[in-house]
Amino acid sequence: MTSPTEFPTPPWRMLKNRLSDHAADLAGTGDVAGAAVLRAMIESWWREQQQWDAAARELLRANHEINNALVGVSGNAQLLLLGPLGQQTKVKDRLQTVLRESERIERAAQRLQALKSALANGDPDGLDASHAA
Repeated sequence: MTSPTEFPTPPWRMLKNRLSDHAADLAGTGDVAGAAVLRAMIESWWREQQQWDAAARELLRANHEINNALVGVSGNAQLLLLGPLGQQTKVKDRLQTVLRESERIERAAQRLQALKSALANGDPDGLDASHAA
């Protein structure tokens, strides 16, 4: 089982390997035409999958924007807590709530980052040639 901030390798990566192995087996048993058709289908599907992965990674870059906003929110809440306004019980309680909820949002953004990394399979920019068709 993975932790809340880790994701397993996307299943389609293993599927691609299994299908490629099957194409090799077909070629090895003399079904060259069947192997060629399967390889062409794998290549077509894999290009589409890589485009989908890239689009999903782009959307998941929101975690960076979320973290940047949280720095401002939590930093300002902490500063307010240090000042005279932050000593007032009702204000202090609300600022502590802001900080607590900021931590929740930060954990959610970390999960988004983990998903983005899983889609990139260790290649955050999607530039690793081993993932190409």
